Amino acid sequence: MIIPSLILLVMAAMPWVGRWRLGAGFNTVFVLTLGLGAVVLAGLALREDRSNTEYQAARRQAHTEAARARELVQTAGGIPETGALTLLRADPLLQGPRLFARHCASCHRYDGHDGLGQVPTDAPSASDLKGFASREWLTGLLDPQRVATPHYFGGTRFEAGRMVRFVQKDVAAFDDAQRANLAKVILAVSAEAELPAQREADLQDADAIAAGRELIRTREMKCTGCHQFRVPDEDAIAPDLTGYGSRAWLVDFVGHPAHVRFYGRRNDRMPSFGRDEILDEQALGLLADWLRGDWHRPAPAVAATRPSPHGKSDASPVGVEVTRLNLPRPTGRLSSAGDPRR
Repeated sequence: MIIPSLILLVMAAMPWVGRWRLGAGFNTVFVLTLGLGAVVLAGLALREDRSNTEYQAARRQAHTEAARARELVQTAGGIPETGALTLLRADPLLQGPRLFARHCASCHRYDGHDGLGQVPTDAPSASDLKGFASREWLTGLLDPQRVATPHYFGGTRFEAGRMVRFVQKDVAAFDDAQRANLAKVILAVSAEAELPAQREADLQDADAIAAGRELIRTREMKCTGCHQFRVPDEDAIAPDLTGYGSRAWLVDFVGHPAHVRFYGRRNDRMPSFGRDEILDEQALGLLADWLRGDWHRPAPAVAATRPSPHGKSDASPVGVEVTRLNLPRPTGRLSSAGDPRR
């Protein structure tokens, strides 16, 4: 405050200073010095901003939110009476990363970062959830070379558990026919999630998925030795594979991972975000939708036929087709009555 006050005092005195013989020169030098100082300080600030990763991330996020807001307003047919913020707060693409960074990134990662592009300084102690329940993600989980890495069970209490031992010993010894069967099991488990990005692939692979569902129950694959799948099993000790990775499954799992349907007493430090009221129903749904890649996307430009000056039809994009915005949907909550084993 001292320097700005002195500058203001000198500027206020400039009319009287200018009356002196050297006053006009002093005023000129003072103003030029002040302008040069402002330029130098602005340059230093810009240089610091360019090297400040947090500022750059926030700037990118602001641009992303602005562009997303325009998409959502276009889809909704205008700004709703409750304001544009209503659309932003109900958007998984914007809110999911924030929720993940705040509540999940202390243990998990999303493609190696916290969901917002920042890499936490602490090593991850739980799996990387980018692509969770997808075919690619499950293929890595059942890879003997990757299952015990930080991307999956490395850093958790399950690093030396039954699942890791099964993958590193049994799966590693599979012959070609068994690997082909395992691939069908992966298709079947991933299909339980009904991921938007895999919708067409799941339809095309319907026969292999049906075969995989049968293989899940075989002694060869050993899945139902720990997991239950579409049939209640009081002896199951690992997460239920019924609906694995679906929206309802994720909401229930994040809400109460220590439920008997999931890890029970074997739960490894994960909070019960729903049961303990850390997150409400809407937040759980937004997080689940984001992890599943389930958010509104504008449809691509649609080619329409219009008259050509040469007398032929001219097919070219004349507009953009948009789909209905999906606002948060109601979700169910776990209870003992809803447990398929009861």
